[in-house]
Amino acid sequence: MSRTALNLAILAAATAVGMSSVGSATATEGVAGRYIPGAYAGPGAGIVPPTPGVGYWAISNLYYHGEASGDVPFGNNTIALGLEADMWATVFAGVYVPELDLPGNWTYAVQAAIPVGWTRARATVGLAIDTTEEVTGLGDITVVPLLFGWHNDAMNTWFSAQLGITAPTGEWEEGALAFIGLNYWTFSPMVGFTYLVPEHGLDFSAKFGVDINTENPDTDYYSGAVAHLDVSVTKNLTPNFAIGAFAGFLYQTEDDGGAFADSHDGFKGRSIGIGPLISYKAKFGERTEIDFRLKWAHEIEVENRMKGDAVFFDITGKF
Repeated sequence: MSRTALNLAILAAATAVGMSSVGSATATEGVAGRYIPGAYAGPGAGIVPPTPGVGYWAISNLYYHGEASGDVPFGNNTIALGLEADMWATVFAGVYVPELDLPGNWTYAVQAAIPVGWTRARATVGLAIDTTEEVTGLGDITVVPLLFGWHNDAMNTWFSAQLGITAPTGEWEEGALAFIGLNYWTFSPMVGFTYLVPEHGLDFSAKFGVDINTENPDTDYYSGAVAHLDVSVTKNLTPNFAIGAFAGFLYQTEDDGGAFADSHDGFKGRSIGIGPLISYKAKFGERTEIDFRLKWAHEIEVENRMKGDAVFFDITGKF
Protein backbone atom coordinates (compact mmCIF):
# COMPACT_ATOMS: atom_id res chain seq x y z
CA MET A 1 0.00 0.00 0.00
CA SER A 2 1.10 3.61 -0.44
CA ARG A 3 3.03 5.30 2.36
CA THR A 4 0.78 8.36 2.01
CA ALA A 5 -2.38 6.35 2.67
CA LEU A 6 -0.77 4.63 5.64
CA ASN A 7 0.41 7.91 7.18
CA LEU A 8 -3.06 9.40 6.83
CA ALA A 9 -4.59 6.45 8.66
CA ILE A 10 -1.99 6.43 11.44
CA LEU A 11 -2.30 10.16 12.10
CA ALA A 12 -6.08 9.86 12.17
CA ALA A 13 -5.91 6.99 14.65
CA ALA A 14 -4.06 9.12 17.19
CA THR A 15 -7.14 11.30 17.75
CA ALA A 16 -9.25 8.52 19.26
CA VAL A 17 -7.73 8.61 22.76
CA GLY A 18 -8.68 12.26 23.19
CA MET A 19 -12.40 11.63 23.02
CA SER A 20 -12.33 9.14 25.88
CA SER A 21 -11.81 12.03 28.30
CA VAL A 22 -14.82 14.02 27.16
CA GLY A 23 -18.03 13.65 29.15
CA SER A 24 -21.35 14.26 27.43
CA ALA A 25 -24.98 13.37 27.54
CA THR A 26 -25.78 9.73 28.11
CA ALA A 27 -28.13 8.10 30.60
CA THR A 28 -26.59 7.71 34.04
CA GLU A 29 -26.18 10.41 36.68
CA GLY A 30 -26.87 13.90 35.31
CA VAL A 31 -27.47 12.15 31.94
CA ALA A 32 -23.68 12.50 31.53
CA GLY A 33 -21.14 9.88 30.47
CA ARG A 34 -17.80 9.38 28.75
CA TYR A 35 -19.08 8.64 25.25
CA ILE A 36 -20.78 10.58 22.46
CA PRO A 37 -22.02 8.54 19.45
CA GLY A 38 -19.39 8.88 16.74
CA ALA A 39 -16.57 9.93 19.08
CA TYR A 40 -14.24 7.12 17.98
CA ALA A 41 -15.40 6.95 14.35
CA GLY A 42 -13.03 7.69 11.52
CA PRO A 43 -10.23 6.33 9.35
CA GLY A 44 -7.56 4.33 11.11
CA ALA A 45 -9.67 3.57 14.21
CA GLY A 46 -8.08 0.13 14.53
CA ILE A 47 -4.48 1.19 13.88
CA VAL A 48 -1.73 1.31 16.50
CA PRO A 49 1.34 3.12 15.08
CA PRO A 50 3.85 0.34 14.21
CA THR A 51 7.13 2.30 14.37
CA PRO A 52 8.98 2.00 17.73
CA GLY A 53 10.35 5.13 19.31
CA VAL A 54 7.85 7.40 17.59
CA GLY A 55 5.28 9.58 19.31
CA TYR A 56 2.07 11.05 17.97
CA TRP A 57 0.08 13.99 19.30
CA ALA A 58 -3.51 15.15 18.89
CA ILE A 59 -5.51 18.21 19.84
CA SER A 60 -9.16 17.19 19.81
CA ASN A 61 -11.90 19.80 20.04
CA LEU A 62 -15.57 19.12 20.70
CA TYR A 63 -18.70 21.25 20.82
CA TYR A 64 -21.93 19.59 21.95
CA HIS A 65 -25.46 20.94 22.39
CA GLY A 66 -28.25 18.76 23.73
CA GLU A 67 -31.62 18.81 25.45
CA ALA A 68 -33.50 16.41 27.73
CA SER A 69 -37.21 16.98 28.31
CA GLY A 70 -37.79 14.53 31.17
CA ASP A 71 -36.52 14.13 34.73
CA VAL A 72 -32.74 14.14 35.19
CA PRO A 73 -31.05 12.77 38.35
CA PHE A 74 -28.20 14.64 40.04
CA GLY A 75 -27.36 12.05 42.69
CA ASN A 76 -30.36 10.82 44.68
CA ASN A 77 -31.42 14.14 46.16
CA THR A 78 -31.79 16.56 43.22
CA ILE A 79 -34.07 16.13 40.23
CA ALA A 80 -34.01 18.58 37.31
CA LEU A 81 -36.56 18.99 34.55
CA GLY A 82 -35.98 20.13 30.99
CA LEU A 83 -32.17 20.13 31.03
CA GLU A 84 -30.40 21.99 28.21
CA ALA A 85 -26.62 22.05 27.95
CA ASP A 86 -23.77 23.37 25.83
CA MET A 87 -20.27 21.99 26.18
CA TRP A 88 -16.87 22.79 24.72
CA ALA A 89 -13.80 20.66 25.38
CA THR A 90 -10.22 20.68 24.12
CA VAL A 91 -8.23 17.51 24.73
CA PHE A 92 -4.44 17.28 24.51
CA ALA A 93 -3.53 13.66 23.74
CA GLY A 94 -0.36 11.71 23.03
CA VAL A 95 0.61 8.22 21.86
CA TYR A 96 4.09 6.75 22.34
CA VAL A 97 5.46 3.49 20.91
CA PRO A 98 8.35 2.23 23.08
CA GLU A 99 11.28 0.23 21.76
CA LEU A 100 10.14 -3.37 22.31
CA ASP A 101 10.96 -6.51 20.32
CA LEU A 102 7.53 -8.13 20.06
CA PRO A 103 7.00 -11.28 17.96
CA GLY A 104 5.20 -11.15 14.64
CA ASN A 105 3.55 -7.92 13.61
CA TRP A 106 2.49 -6.87 17.11
CA THR A 107 2.97 -3.39 18.55
CA TYR A 108 2.66 -2.02 22.09
CA ALA A 109 1.95 1.63 22.84
CA VAL A 110 0.81 3.89 25.68
CA GLN A 111 -1.57 6.84 25.52
CA ALA A 112 -2.68 9.74 27.68
CA ALA A 113 -5.21 12.56 27.33
CA ILE A 114 -5.72 15.75 29.35
CA PRO A 115 -8.95 17.69 28.71
CA VAL A 116 -9.98 21.22 29.61
CA GLY A 117 -13.49 22.45 29.02
CA TRP A 118 -16.49 24.67 29.56
CA THR A 119 -20.10 23.69 30.28
CA ARG A 120 -23.29 25.75 30.52
CA ALA A 121 -26.48 24.05 31.71
CA ARG A 122 -30.03 25.26 32.23
CA ALA A 123 -32.89 23.40 33.89
CA THR A 124 -35.92 23.74 36.14
CA VAL A 125 -35.21 22.64 39.72
CA GLY A 126 -37.00 22.84 43.04
CA LEU A 127 -40.23 24.84 42.99
CA ALA A 128 -40.26 25.47 39.24
CA ILE A 129 -37.16 27.69 39.41
CA ASP A 130 -35.22 28.11 36.16
CA THR A 131 -31.50 27.84 36.91
CA THR A 132 -28.50 28.45 34.65
CA GLU A 133 -24.95 27.50 35.64
CA GLU A 134 -21.54 27.66 33.95
CA VAL A 135 -18.21 26.05 34.83
CA THR A 136 -14.73 26.06 33.27
CA GLY A 137 -11.76 23.93 34.23
CA LEU A 138 -9.87 20.67 34.00
CA GLY A 139 -11.64 17.52 32.86
CA ASP A 140 -11.15 13.87 33.76
CA ILE A 141 -7.70 12.64 32.70
CA THR A 142 -7.40 9.36 30.78
CA VAL A 143 -4.43 7.01 30.53
CA VAL A 144 -4.18 3.88 28.38
CA PRO A 145 -1.42 1.70 29.89
CA LEU A 146 -2.33 -1.32 27.74
CA LEU A 147 -2.59 -0.79 23.99
CA PHE A 148 -1.72 -3.59 21.59
CA GLY A 149 -1.92 -3.56 17.81
CA TRP A 150 -1.48 -6.11 15.04
CA HIS A 151 -1.26 -5.78 11.25
CA ASN A 152 -0.81 -8.26 8.42
CA ASP A 153 2.26 -8.28 6.17
CA ALA A 154 0.43 -6.32 3.47
CA MET A 155 -0.37 -3.62 6.08
CA ASN A 156 -3.96 -3.36 4.94
CA THR A 157 -5.62 -5.18 7.86
CA TRP A 158 -5.23 -3.79 11.39
CA PHE A 159 -6.49 -4.81 14.81
CA SER A 160 -6.16 -3.14 18.22
CA ALA A 161 -7.04 -3.93 21.83
CA GLN A 162 -6.73 -1.54 24.74
CA LEU A 163 -7.70 -0.71 28.30
CA GLY A 164 -8.33 2.93 29.18
CA ILE A 165 -8.59 4.28 32.73
CA THR A 166 -10.26 7.65 33.35
CA ALA A 167 -9.71 9.30 36.74
CA PRO A 168 -12.11 11.76 38.48
CA THR A 169 -9.82 14.78 38.18
CA GLY A 170 -12.32 17.19 36.61
CA GLU A 171 -14.42 20.05 37.93
CA TRP A 172 -17.49 18.64 39.72
CA GLU A 173 -19.70 19.73 42.62
CA GLU A 174 -22.56 17.82 44.21
CA GLY A 175 -25.95 19.09 43.06
CA ALA A 176 -24.48 21.35 40.35
CA LEU A 177 -26.17 21.40 36.95
CA ALA A 178 -22.93 22.25 35.11
CA PHE A 179 -19.82 20.13 35.50
CA ILE A 180 -16.82 18.96 33.48
CA GLY A 181 -15.70 15.88 35.43
CA LEU A 182 -17.97 13.04 36.55
CA ASN A 183 -16.53 12.26 40.03
CA TYR A 184 -16.11 8.54 39.43
CA TRP A 185 -13.57 6.21 37.81
CA THR A 186 -14.22 4.58 34.45
CA PHE A 187 -12.49 1.51 32.99
CA SER A 188 -12.87 1.15 29.22
CA PRO A 189 -11.76 -2.00 27.37
CA MET A 190 -11.96 -1.48 23.59
CA VAL A 191 -11.13 -3.28 20.36
CA GLY A 192 -10.68 -1.70 16.93
CA PHE A 193 -10.47 -2.86 13.33
CA THR A 194 -9.35 -1.16 10.11
CA TYR A 195 -9.29 -2.54 6.58
CA LEU A 196 -7.60 -0.48 3.86
CA VAL A 197 -8.12 -0.75 0.09
CA PRO A 198 -5.35 1.58 -1.11
CA GLU A 199 -5.94 1.05 -4.83
CA HIS A 200 -9.39 2.62 -4.34
CA GLY A 201 -8.46 4.96 -1.48
CA LEU A 202 -10.92 3.30 0.90
CA ASP A 203 -10.80 2.86 4.68
CA PHE A 204 -13.31 0.71 6.58
CA SER A 205 -12.97 1.12 10.36
CA ALA A 206 -14.83 0.13 13.50
CA LYS A 207 -14.28 0.46 17.25
CA PHE A 208 -16.22 -1.28 20.03
CA GLY A 209 -15.88 -0.64 23.74
CA VAL A 210 -17.56 -0.78 27.15
CA ASP A 211 -17.37 1.94 29.81
CA ILE A 212 -17.47 0.38 33.29
CA ASN A 213 -18.00 2.94 36.06
CA THR A 214 -17.51 3.03 39.79
CA GLU A 215 -20.07 4.55 42.15
CA ASN A 216 -20.00 8.29 42.76
CA PRO A 217 -18.80 8.41 46.40
CA ASP A 218 -20.47 11.75 47.13
CA THR A 219 -23.94 10.93 45.83
CA ASP A 220 -24.00 7.12 46.15
CA TYR A 221 -25.33 6.99 42.58
CA TYR A 222 -24.07 4.20 40.33
CA SER A 223 -24.02 4.86 36.57
CA GLY A 224 -24.49 1.58 34.72
CA ALA A 225 -22.03 0.22 32.15
CA VAL A 226 -22.40 1.53 28.59
CA ALA A 227 -21.46 -0.34 25.40
CA HIS A 228 -20.66 1.65 22.27
CA LEU A 229 -19.81 0.94 18.64
CA ASP A 230 -18.50 3.34 15.99
CA VAL A 231 -18.22 2.47 12.30
CA SER A 232 -17.02 4.53 9.34
CA VAL A 233 -16.14 4.39 5.67
CA THR A 234 -13.74 6.94 4.19
CA LYS A 235 -12.71 7.64 0.60
CA ASN A 236 -9.51 9.47 -0.39
CA LEU A 237 -10.37 11.82 -3.25
CA THR A 238 -6.76 13.02 -3.51
CA PRO A 239 -3.59 12.02 -1.62
CA ASN A 240 -4.37 14.83 0.84
CA PHE A 241 -8.18 15.05 0.99
CA ALA A 242 -10.77 12.48 2.11
CA ILE A 243 -14.50 12.38 2.79
CA GLY A 244 -16.58 9.82 4.62
CA ALA A 245 -19.61 8.91 6.70
CA PHE A 246 -19.96 7.32 10.12
CA ALA A 247 -22.44 6.04 12.69
CA GLY A 248 -22.18 5.62 16.44
CA PHE A 249 -24.34 3.40 18.64
CA LEU A 250 -24.76 3.63 22.42
CA TYR A 251 -26.49 0.90 24.42
CA GLN A 252 -26.50 0.93 28.22
CA THR A 253 -26.17 -2.70 29.26
CA GLU A 254 -26.59 -2.25 33.01
CA ASP A 255 -29.15 -0.48 35.19
CA ASP A 256 -28.21 2.62 37.12
CA GLY A 257 -28.19 2.22 40.89
CA GLY A 258 -29.98 4.59 43.26
CA ALA A 259 -33.44 5.69 44.35
CA PHE A 260 -34.12 7.60 41.11
CA ALA A 261 -33.00 4.71 38.90
CA ASP A 262 -35.03 2.22 40.92
CA SER A 263 -38.19 4.27 40.31
CA HIS A 264 -37.42 4.72 36.59
CA ASP A 265 -36.89 1.08 35.56
CA GLY A 266 -33.08 1.31 35.79
CA PHE A 267 -32.88 4.49 33.66
CA LYS A 268 -30.97 2.80 30.83
CA GLY A 269 -29.86 4.98 27.93
CA ARG A 270 -29.88 4.40 24.17
CA SER A 271 -28.70 6.56 21.28
CA ILE A 272 -27.64 6.50 17.65
CA GLY A 273 -25.58 9.25 16.01
CA ILE A 274 -24.83 9.63 12.30
CA GLY A 275 -22.93 12.15 10.24
CA PRO A 276 -20.29 13.09 7.67
CA LEU A 277 -16.56 13.63 8.03
CA ILE A 278 -13.82 15.30 6.01
CA SER A 279 -10.05 14.99 6.43
CA TYR A 280 -7.16 17.00 5.04
CA LYS A 281 -3.41 16.38 5.31
CA ALA A 282 -1.10 19.40 5.14
CA LYS A 283 2.64 19.13 4.53
CA PHE A 284 5.12 21.58 6.02
CA GLY A 285 8.60 21.06 4.65
CA GLU A 286 10.02 17.65 3.82
CA ARG A 287 9.06 15.68 6.94
CA THR A 288 6.23 17.42 8.79
CA GLU A 289 2.65 16.33 8.14
CA ILE A 290 -0.40 17.49 10.08
CA ASP A 291 -3.82 15.94 9.68
CA PHE A 292 -7.06 17.93 10.11
CA ARG A 293 -10.40 16.18 10.58
CA LEU A 294 -13.90 17.61 10.95
CA LYS A 295 -16.96 15.53 11.95
CA TRP A 296 -20.59 16.31 12.71
CA ALA A 297 -22.72 13.81 14.63
CA HIS A 298 -26.50 14.15 14.82
CA GLU A 299 -28.21 12.01 17.45
CA ILE A 300 -31.37 10.07 16.59
CA GLU A 301 -33.39 7.32 18.33
CA VAL A 302 -32.57 8.61 21.81
CA GLU A 303 -33.89 7.25 25.10
CA ASN A 304 -33.17 8.39 28.69
CA ARG A 305 -30.48 10.85 27.69
CA MET A 306 -29.96 14.22 26.08
CA LYS A 307 -30.51 14.49 22.35
CA GLY A 308 -28.35 16.83 20.33
CA ASP A 309 -25.51 17.47 17.93
CA ALA A 310 -21.74 17.22 18.31
CA VAL A 311 -19.02 18.80 16.19
CA PHE A 312 -15.51 17.32 16.40
CA PHE A 313 -12.39 19.06 15.07
CA ASP A 314 -9.11 17.16 15.44
CA ILE A 315 -5.54 18.22 14.66
CA THR A 316 -2.97 15.44 14.64
CA GLY A 317 0.77 15.20 14.05
CA LYS A 318 3.91 13.20 14.72
CA PHE A 319 6.85 14.02 16.98
